Amino acid sequence: MMSTSRPRSRLDSVERLPQAAALFFRHGSPRLLAAYLLVLLALRSWHGDLALGDLGAVLGVVIYWPFQEWVLHIHVLHMRPLRWRGRTIDPLAARTHRAHHREPWNLDFVFLPRSVIVALIPVNTLVWWAITERLGVALTGMAAMAAAALLYEWIHYLTHTPYRPRSRYYRSIWRGHRLHHFKNERYWHAFTVPWVDTLMGTNPDPGTVESSATCRNLDGRQ
Repeated sequence: MMSTSRPRSRLDSVERLPQAAALFFRHGSPRLLAAYLLVLLALRSWHGDLALGDLGAVLGVVIYWPFQEWVLHIHVLHMRPLRWRGRTIDPLAARTHRAHHREPWNLDFVFLPRSVIVALIPVNTLVWWAITERLGVALTGMAAMAAAALLYEWIHYLTHTPYRPRSRYYRSIWRGHRLHHFKNERYWHAFTVPWVDTLMGTNPDPGTVESSATCRNLDGRQ
């Protein structure tokens, strides 16, 4: 397994949750997601008329989000540059994630790029507008997706700080993500719901997995 040692940085002061939260919200992506979520919650409150469809929208996001994380982690974040008709296809999210693996303690690469979030906001709007005719339910669904994204950013960020897990749930996330970064990048792709890896066959016994020489270099260079 590759070394998990971390160079000294601004992360050294992050040992408790209030300190972690203060540093978290100094970054643009969490602030953007939090602002987006607050706007959606305000609009939903203004609209009123909560219905059973709102509960359905929230449950749909709860079920959908963990599998989305797993699929996008493998097929988008770990995507290598492709050549097509003389052009290189290399999404910003994939480039940032490769940098994240090279420098797992560099917070500049931990968060989703703000431009990606900005691009996904209208996508979130159009999807919910298409699948429901009720504005209130659409706003609830959009807010649930924004909340899930913010939760993902928060938990992912925590796993890259000195904060030590206390709950069994967070310990399982912390352990799996450290294995992904420092044991073998081909496994442990789930995040907010770790058992998705078990369901999808990407949560092997670490003792049976060969340590990868490319954990820090997803482009294949050793």
